[in-house]
Amino acid sequence: MNVEDLTLGEVEEIENYAGLPLASLADSDKPSGALMVAIAWVAKRKEDPSFTLHQAKQLTSKELNAILGEEDPKAK
Repeated sequence: MNVEDLTLGEVEEIENYAGLPLASLADSDKPSGALMVAIAWVAKRKEDPSFTLHQAKQLTSKELNAILGEEDPKAK
């Protein structure tokens, strides 16, 4: 998933849910759990509109990395 592919409405949903700006994901001093849940929720909803926040909360880090198109660092 490319952040540039998010609509402004999706960015707003992510930020509203997390209570943080999307840009704070890069800030290691800020908690990122809620941001990761919201990003997973929005990204998965693009392919499955019925995907819920509850389902996003059940994802593992490995599954989130797959959604974001990132390689699993443990696979190296």
